[in-house]
Amino acid sequence: MQELRVAIIGTGTISNRHMKVWGNIPQVKVVAAAEINEPKLKAWGERYHFNEKDLYTDFREMLKRDDIDAVDVCVHNNLHTPVSMYVMKAGYPCYSEKPMSASYFDSKLLYDCAKATGQKLAIQISSLYSAQTYIAKQVLNAGKLGNVYHARMATASHRRRNAVDRAALFSSPDFRDAYMAGHGQIVDLGIYHFGQMLYLLGLPELDSVLGKLHQGVEMPNEEWAKSHPMTVEDMGVGFATFKNGLSLELQEASAVNKDDHMDHHILGSKGGLYWGMTDDFGGDWSMGGGGGPMGGGGLPGPLQPQLYYRGQDEFGYDVTIDYHAYENQQDLKTYKPEMMQWFDNQLHWYNYLTGKLTDETRYNTPLIGLNVSLLTDGLVLSAEMGRAVTADEIKVNSKSLAIWKQETPWGVFDYDASL
Repeated sequence: MQELRVAIIGTGTISNRHMKVWGNIPQVKVVAAAEINEPKLKAWGERYHFNEKDLYTDFREMLKRDDIDAVDVCVHNNLHTPVSMYVMKAGYPCYSEKPMSASYFDSKLLYDCAKATGQKLAIQISSLYSAQTYIAKQVLNAGKLGNVYHARMATASHRRRNAVDRAALFSSPDFRDAYMAGHGQIVDLGIYHFGQMLYLLGLPELDSVLGKLHQGVEMPNEEWAKSHPMTVEDMGVGFATFKNGLSLELQEASAVNKDDHMDHHILGSKGGLYWGMTDDFGGDWSMGGGGGPMGGGGLPGPLQPQLYYRGQDEFGYDVTIDYHAYENQQDLKTYKPEMMQWFDNQLHWYNYLTGKLTDETRYNTPLIGLNVSLLTDGLVLSAEMGRAVTADEIKVNSKSLAIWKQETPWGVFDYDASL
């Protein structure tokens, strides 16, 4: 198998999940890492036994090396487009963390940059890489639902009353800061849920979006709230229509005064698919080793993602079928090891870079991410304008939220938005 030498930009929390997965792919060697926070960089280097010469506070210097085949970008939301564009213009294929960006404008820039440079781009959308998605797509492709006319996504990220990053103490406060995050859950974990749904529906062409954003849940401690301001929404809701006649309900939240808040379904003339939790954990390779979702030891029973079909069988009886998505994923990867490429982001990217998967056979995550950005920007624009907006209006009115000039202790990174 072909060796792939990877460099990582950003050594925050999510980079540890990436390193855990790279450790499961013997053909991949992480050769260097860059991080503007020097103490964080040094601690990361010690954790993974890197030589000091392979650690950089300026990723631009790292990219001058001659032993890098591809780059893994693990920075915050509003840096995804500037940093990933720099990487591709420097001549490297790029694997970027989610979301693609916080606005359609920035996602389109990134998408077009990949086309202009001819570099391979992938976006981390872990919800695609599970038997839940794989089986659901088989059911839809086989026409078992008949004419699909409506779908719904509603997720509260399992945090209930805790707004963005209040419960996720392992995460950076940047997730609640609009300057760095752009928006809240609608773009951050929203790309998992909206991305999975739009992919399953065949990336239908968007017609219009009606949306509303809320910052609705009060902080339990007013003094703490004043010292830790949250400048992103904690809920986005909406209704989208598509040019093929489909309609889609949307509800994405990081905070709600309710327990089980999840209900996802696709409805057709002959049957429907529904599931309670989207599998966005990233697969077993990123979960092994004890702890929590950022490196925990598997999924406990109630959290095991499932998939159900409701309709008629070949005899005309009304039936409900449990596809046992999680259990089947374990069986498939055991008895058909080649299936693992459909159950892990980074193995999928490795196989794409080394030619086992092509542009036609891989999950086209940049195109999926671009469609998600158009949808989420529709929620934002509609909320601002107080009415439904068309896809064309979204494209015209979308603006960049990216950080094009980044001041660091090591100088100013002045990024170039031109293609």
